Amino acid sequence: MFSVDSYALTWHLDPAGPEVRGRTTVRFRGGRDYVDLAAAEVLSATLNGRPVRCDAPLTDLGPANVLEVDALFPFSDRGFRRVTDPVDGCVYLYASSYPNAAPRTMCCFDDQRLRAPVTLTVTAPPSWTCLANAPLRDRAGDARVFEPTHPIPPLVVTAAAGPFAAVTPSVHVPASRAAVDGAVVTELLARAVQFFEDLLVPYPYPKCEAVFVHEFPSLAMSSPGLVLFDQVVLDRLDVPRYAMTVVSHEVAHAWVGNLVSTSSWLVEGLAVYLSRLFVERFLPGGRPWDDLPGEPLPDRPYAPHLDRVLAVEARVGRPALLGGLRSLLGEFAHGHATPAEFEARWAA
Repeated sequence: MFSVDSYALTWHLDPAGPEVRGRTTVRFRGGRDYVDLAAAEVLSATLNGRPVRCDAPLTDLGPANVLEVDALFPFSDRGFRRVTDPVDGCVYLYASSYPNAAPRTMCCFDDQRLRAPVTLTVTAPPSWTCLANAPLRDRAGDARVFEPTHPIPPLVVTAAAGPFAAVTPSVHVPASRAAVDGAVVTELLARAVQFFEDLLVPYPYPKCEAVFVHEFPSLAMSSPGLVLFDQVVLDRLDVPRYAMTVVSHEVAHAWVGNLVSTSSWLVEGLAVYLSRLFVERFLPGGRPWDDLPGEPLPDRPYAPHLDRVLAVEARVGRPALLGGLRSLLGEFAHGHATPAEFEARWAA
């Protein structure tokens, strides 16, 4: 049986560099004849101490194996991104791999069912703030070493580095947006975490931080311990229904998608469903299940997926839907479940 034991990553995030130099050490067991890598250049690669080619089948595998790859990764729209703030010219770097760009940031087995703890080291200018999935463990000069994560799939491994301003201990924004009131986001994060803990199971990660970045490929993305938002969200925090929906949707992904992964339609359908339960609870009269005139909900693209979850609720009732979800989250924590396994809990 094939399994991945761990990843150890080092990312050199240089604001002036043309690429990111990244080193991956992946430990795995069992046979797998390929590895996923989309680097601009492979500087070196060894398997169990002998040179290999990453674009060729892996051979002579033992019961336990160590693959080490040193490579250069380009900046792109997915994977590693380098953006310049149009207001003050400051440069920011971050990694965004969802849904299939993990090989643009690391050598990996890019399958969300193959989870493993990740230990990340980031080197960046000493004055920069660096954020990642796990809490910071150690810092020496340019290098920041983060704690090992829980088992996570490669597609959610992320980091953000730059001259961010901490508007609260858990919310970071570009320096040019330092005047924003971060208390709104901080309160929504904390309230959503508490709401979903009461509804489901305890929050599964040691921290819940938010970072706002420029030119994010989507409105937001939830990764374990760190949510990345496009900075345009900051301009609509004074619209309660919008702010509640966007923030609670990403927090809900800590449970559905991150703690337990499954098919993308079910991940998004459940995140919309849970976030609207949050809005229903904390915005009386907010009509979370319907668009308001002139104000379509930001999660509207996932309406077909929500409809499939609402069909389950209509069939078994809300208590049974949530009870089955609680059961599954406990049973498959830090793992992967199929839609059929969700359905089996609801049917029971």
